Amino acid sequence: MRQIKLSNPGGLKNLQLVQSPKPSPGEGQILIKVFASSLNYHDLLVALGRIPTQDGRVLLSDCAGAIEEVGHGVTKWQAGDQVISCCYPNWIDGEPRAENLSFIGDNEDGYSTEYIVISQDSVTRMPSGWSMAEA
Repeated sequence: MRQIKLSNPGGLKNLQLVQSPKPSPGEGQILIKVFASSLNYHDLLVALGRIPTQDGRVLLSDCAGAIEEVGHGVTKWQAGDQVISCCYPNWIDGEPRAENLSFIGDNEDGYSTEYIVISQDSVTRMPSGWSMAEA
């Protein structure tokens, strides 16, 4: 599968299109085929190196896609469900705390990829009637 990765220290010249193996979901995880993603200001700051991240990070914090496979213990989703990313995937409810406010695409690999494995809690259902691009 294809992914866009950022080499440190950042900068648009340090974006690389690479081939990587397609991942498989583990316990409580889902495999999403990414159909659409978007670039927001946060993503630009990561790409430019103004928000630090690990070398080789897969960028982008927003996507729409379809679940291709579910891992053991997944109860919320099934293959074929259409989903969109959540801005703060670790903040499910309650008061915001620093440890819950990390973004996908800087603290963990993001959606500039054809497939991603992620926690079943990191996405929400795509509104019916929306295209992948609209979502």
